[in-house]
Amino acid sequence: MTSSHRLVAGTALAALAAAVVLVSPATAAAPSAARTDFKVLWVTSTGNAIYLSQDHVGATLYTLDLHNVGAYPARFTISAPGSKLVDTTVKPQGWKFPRVRFKPATTYAVKVTTLPGPTVYAASLPVS
Repeated sequence: MTSSHRLVAGTALAALAAAVVLVSPATAAAPSAARTDFKVLWVTSTGNAIYLSQDHVGATLYTLDLHNVGAYPARFTISAPGSKLVDTTVKPQGWKFPRVRFKPATTYAVKVTTLPGPTVYAASLPVS
């Protein structure tokens, strides 16, 4: 390793350490009520089926991990009567991460439409 490489690595490490120092006091000073736990729901389309990481969700904010491992684009929709939380297409081998808030005492329809065909896979997702 030449001295110029060490200098670049040292500069990068110093910048990273400065960023951590700048972020840490703000994070430490934030009230605990401002910090929230977030929930994640994985919805995976294989092209032959869909898989959910949970069989029910809570009435709270979730980050969805929509993952298409199939060979064709997949259209993900999550809806309930009177509301459509998600309606997005994910490219093959792709991900999307929308944030949604589930309403209490509601059952959502999870539907993934893939090609060729089109083929539709569906599941229900109750909110407890």
